[in-house]
Amino acid sequence: MPEERSNPIPRGRGVSISDVAQEASVSIATVSRVLNNPEKVAAGTAQRVHEAIQRLKYRPNLFAKGLVTRRSRVLGVSLPDLHGDFYSELMRSADDRAHELGYHLLVTSSAHEPDAEASRFASDLIDALVTLVTESSQLEERLMRSAVPVVLLGAGPGEAPMDTVTIDNGSGTREAAAHLLGGTPGSRCYLVAGHAGNLDSDARCRAFADALTRSGVEVGTDQVVHGEYSVEWGWEWARRMIRAGELGGAAVLAGNDEIAVGVIDAVRDEGLDVPHDVRVVGFDDSRICRLLRPTLSSVHVPVREVAQAGIEAAVRRLAEPDAPPMRTRLPTRLIVRESSRPGDNAPAKGST
Repeated sequence: MPEERSNPIPRGRGVSISDVAQEASVSIATVSRVLNNPEKVAAGTAQRVHEAIQRLKYRPNLFAKGLVTRRSRVLGVSLPDLHGDFYSELMRSADDRAHELGYHLLVTSSAHEPDAEASRFASDLIDALVTLVTESSQLEERLMRSAVPVVLLGAGPGEAPMDTVTIDNGSGTREAAAHLLGGTPGSRCYLVAGHAGNLDSDARCRAFADALTRSGVEVGTDQVVHGEYSVEWGWEWARRMIRAGELGGAAVLAGNDEIAVGVIDAVRDEGLDVPHDVRVVGFDDSRICRLLRPTLSSVHVPVREVAQAGIEAAVRRLAEPDAPPMRTRLPTRLIVRESSRPGDNAPAKGST
């Protein structure tokens, strides 16, 4: 059993680096070297310091360490929103990987606000910034002036002189289009997307229209439509189409799973059935896909891999500041479930 300290730490005061130095019978400078530059300390001395740290349950102060290493071991993460399955999974995965690599995260959504100066986001606290750009190059241009290294996530343009982790919206969209075309005439296939100007939404619309065109379909103006990433938009669009007699016997690729839920709700509200009357595929492959009945087919977006790759890119950039920008592109893929099962999809009530 370890010998009791002759000068116990006063109740209520945290353990300091000087307490560790006293416990290990070394100088404060030696403890600092063990924590920050262990290769410069004799093995026996380093072991004695680590044993003292364990006995005292000492936790190094990040800011104190930063004075020596000029690193806070904190990475900033800036997202356009913090609500919903997509963002929560992104954050969980980023936090897991950061912890494995010895970093902490500082998270915000305010840097994406129109008047925010994203390039100044906590630059005095963080070592690097990982951010999801979804709308335009304006934020990207500001980030290029950042005082710390920046990694761009999502579907952002790949021309910026910084590390990027993007998703290939086209691969999964083309798979979904081929799947829907396998049981439904091309003239009856629709994409109900998010708002125009959103980088993901625009990429999915282009890929879907191109897939239909390549299959010999002359794409109508009503077959690829923009709206919002919401249940309400999906429901409003589907109800309007059903009441116009346009949706019976059709197939729908939704811009995300929330839009797909709205479409399915409207189909049921109007007395039709999924997938017999309307086949539906979502996008993101969120948790809701397995909870719905029928289960929702969806294009899987590798959210976990995107988050992990972003954190790894930031840490790599800190270790190799002069390395060329790295481009990581991850594919999307279709997961087929009950909502888009082909075979019995035929014009029914509400069809022309």
